Amino acid sequence: MAQTTPPAQADDQSNDEITVTGSRVITNNLNSPTPITTVDVGQLAKTTPSDIADGLNKLPQIIGGRTPRTQGNGGTNNGGNVLSLRNFGPSRTLVLLDGHRVPSSNQDGTVNIDILPQMLVKRVDIVTGGASAVYGSDAVAGVVNFVLDKEFTGLSIRADAGISNYGDGEEWQFGGAWGTDLFDGRGHFEASGRYRKQALIPLDARPYAADGQAWLLAGNGSPGNPFVNVPYSRVFNSGQFGNVQCGSACGFNNYTFNTAGVLSPMIHGIPTGTANLESGGDGSYNKNGTFRSEIEMYDAFARLDYDVTDDVNVYVQATYGRAFNKSNWISWVVSPSANRPNTLFANNPFLAPATQVQLGANIVCGTPAAAGWRCLPAMPATSPQTNTTPPVPPTTPYFSAPSYIWQKIGGEDVRDTNRLYRTESDQQNINVEVGLTGSLGKLRWDLFYSHGESRLTVTNPNNTDNAKYLASLDAVIAPPGTTVNGRDVSGTIVCWVLTQPQYAGLYPGCVPTNITDPNGPSLGAYNYLRTPTSWTLTQRLDNIGGSIGGDIGFGLPAGNIRANVSFDLRWATYKMESAFRPTDFVDCTGLRMCLANGGAPVRWVQNTNNPVDANNNVYEVAGEVNIPLVKDFALAQELSVNLAGRYTKYSTFSAVKSWKAGVDWHVNPSIAFRGTASLDIRAPNLNDLYQPSGVSSTGFLDLLTNGNNSLRLITRGNPNLTPEKARTITLGVVLTPEFLPNFGVSFDYYRTRMTDAITQISYQSTAIQNICLASAPNYDSPFCSLAVRPITNPADPNYKNPNFNFPTEIRNSPLNAARQETEGFEIQVDYRFDTAQLISWLPGSMSMRHMLAYQPVNTTVNIPGAFPTWAVQPKLRQTTFVSYQNEAWGLSLQNQWLGSVRMATSDNALNGNSQNYVIPKLKPFNLLDATVNVRMHLLGGDGEAFLTVNNVLNARAPLYPSNSGIPNLFYPTLGFHDDMGRFFTFGVRAKF
Repeated sequence: MAQTTPPAQADDQSNDEITVTGSRVITNNLNSPTPITTVDVGQLAKTTPSDIADGLNKLPQIIGGRTPRTQGNGGTNNGGNVLSLRNFGPSRTLVLLDGHRVPSSNQDGTVNIDILPQMLVKRVDIVTGGASAVYGSDAVAGVVNFVLDKEFTGLSIRADAGISNYGDGEEWQFGGAWGTDLFDGRGHFEASGRYRKQALIPLDARPYAADGQAWLLAGNGSPGNPFVNVPYSRVFNSGQFGNVQCGSACGFNNYTFNTAGVLSPMIHGIPTGTANLESGGDGSYNKNGTFRSEIEMYDAFARLDYDVTDDVNVYVQATYGRAFNKSNWISWVVSPSANRPNTLFANNPFLAPATQVQLGANIVCGTPAAAGWRCLPAMPATSPQTNTTPPVPPTTPYFSAPSYIWQKIGGEDVRDTNRLYRTESDQQNINVEVGLTGSLGKLRWDLFYSHGESRLTVTNPNNTDNAKYLASLDAVIAPPGTTVNGRDVSGTIVCWVLTQPQYAGLYPGCVPTNITDPNGPSLGAYNYLRTPTSWTLTQRLDNIGGSIGGDIGFGLPAGNIRANVSFDLRWATYKMESAFRPTDFVDCTGLRMCLANGGAPVRWVQNTNNPVDANNNVYEVAGEVNIPLVKDFALAQELSVNLAGRYTKYSTFSAVKSWKAGVDWHVNPSIAFRGTASLDIRAPNLNDLYQPSGVSSTGFLDLLTNGNNSLRLITRGNPNLTPEKARTITLGVVLTPEFLPNFGVSFDYYRTRMTDAITQISYQSTAIQNICLASAPNYDSPFCSLAVRPITNPADPNYKNPNFNFPTEIRNSPLNAARQETEGFEIQVDYRFDTAQLISWLPGSMSMRHMLAYQPVNTTVNIPGAFPTWAVQPKLRQTTFVSYQNEAWGLSLQNQWLGSVRMATSDNALNGNSQNYVIPKLKPFNLLDATVNVRMHLLGGDGEAFLTVNNVLNARAPLYPSNSGIPNLFYPTLGFHDDMGRFFTFGVRAKF
């Protein structure tokens, strides 16, 4: 399937002068002290024809990234396929295109692999282990380098289409590449293009979400209330058609509206170990959601190079990629804690007359009879949230129906009318590079400039404006003589604000919304409320770099020293543009119940972003040397050391140094040992530093002042972050026995320990507050800065007085507070042979490869003194490839095996004994893919037709419900467990 560079003597290119990813001076993959896996793209496509990233995600070294099956609601990082090595975080895996950095695609600084040019990628080099000394920041877990075929000639085309055994998930793509030599061979031009699309798959199209199953995790993990998987989960306090709360004197709390405007008691389901979460009953769940996003992408690439002299080559290349991603999410959620409008007056005209009486429409607020009913308190002259004058509230009681979920609009299913909340992202990437390469005696040099730009636009076409929603919920019967836009509306149901001359111009066209109808609001009301919102993030990277190196002419008895020096200058910008901000609050003017829930609500229901315009720059210098120590001795055919160091200075923090030392020891042609030690860094990216501020409302108990009140929780970046630092060691052995040609096996042990790891910290956490308090009397812990207080001097006598120093806001920001450690080993076995050597009547070749990764340690300590937690992942992962090919046909098999997964995330005894699960482990998961291809000759070219069946045995992924609190918000499997089912792809490839 692929070449493994450490053991594969069978690699015909292993002794060529090629660039070895992970080094600038080593030109023979067999002499690299760093483990490198080289994946041939053509072989990868045999069992995974859809996309390079899809194929790479089946390798055991790559786990924990993102795919179109794991996109988040709201799409701040809606970037198709994002890779992660060793589950150490996508931001710690450096992505390169031909050895040069690719600009960030997503808001979190990661790269969407889908937008890279894929038709001319000939191989992918995977370096596992730290490589910061060679490539700079982000290469903590390793490097994934997409290597282009810069000498491609002829014409290559491909086309394929696929569908699942469920009859959905259609995929189709076509692409081509063309290359030719120019100017009598001194020049070369090549270009490629590709188009690919895959259809959206709704959540309930897969077994665990079909028929309203809505799995959710319940319980608190204690021995008496262990975590348990609950089918048909329903949230009782947010009934499917509302859950009425009208006060202690009202006898109709926990009633709902199974009939429009008419109360009926909610039916309880089976209780679970989580309050308000039941199995079955009238509680709410989300019927609509996305199992796999719709994606549409195309990329184009062109490259021209020319030999100016025999020693100097000049080139220019350009890449353009674009990817669209669409996901449907929950149609409408108003949770009790979300500070969203959810209240109606008892005399709302959409209620049946008897219901109005039941809910207190005949009660007058302010009288003794109103005691225990929900009545608005006396409002201040001005609203502190908006600094505007709210209208005087009426004397009629009100009730709330929190967490009402719309599944229909005007009686029609929202999916059929395309009125779901949606996330639509449009990602564009442009990269232009010019450069010179050449030789100077035995030295090779290069110099380049590249400009990369990515633009991500995320749109919510059906977002809701809470200001309009508040206006539309306040419905009344228009008094006689009422006109709206010159039309007499007397006796009809209208928005109250339109009946008030002083406010009538604030909400023109307001359509009253009826949330007491199980058929949902009218189409007119929905269209009035929906407002498309969007934001655009533009990230640019300008990079000037160069290097010179090779045989420096200084010889030792074992051979000549090879060295390299390089430099990089980079300028990065991060510009978020948005007219719709999460810090926008509803202006309460003209909205009678604006403050009924304790404060003016945020204006937009779905995700928005605040504008940001940030930049930084970095300069780096690096050096690497490879020193041969011993050659042709007993027990030491070759022994060399490799040393590298880098000095990095970002404009946003102090200079840092990274280094790497490696040893390569070939005992004889059959046995080699290797090892490395390195100090690597990941610099905080511009999103870490300047993430746009988001705001929400939360209840908060302040341990410093003992005050308890509602305030704003601000989520934002942290400009004071410093680089993460990681120390990695690897030790390996490579066996290539001479008695078994074309066979190789490698074993590599690794351990990475990271300090100052960037992690999200919220002052809402009791543990964080206690760390702050422990820094008394100065309260100088960095965690204390997450609470913004009126008094900043701890010596002030009112510093602990809740009336004077309760926080005005608390923050959720990244800090250099965590420690993270990974440890494990990886094994690769390769063998290739001619089948005729074993079976004379079966000509052809057979290749086999087995890759195994065992990672027993992947732990994180998020804050000082906290208990370690570990990643929920299979410790053992294996992928096996077997391929047979002759002149007429071929068969390729790929088997991916993921071991059992422990559900607990920390030790029971160390974590308050709160990690008990009814099912403590997920069973292993196995996927078998198969491809049959038939070769043919077409129009003077060589081609093949193929049929690929992914998941031949139609294996079901293990059930893993989330504890998100909203049943059916996410499909209940882990991201690396795919419940797609059997999938068929038919296609053709040809080369002319």
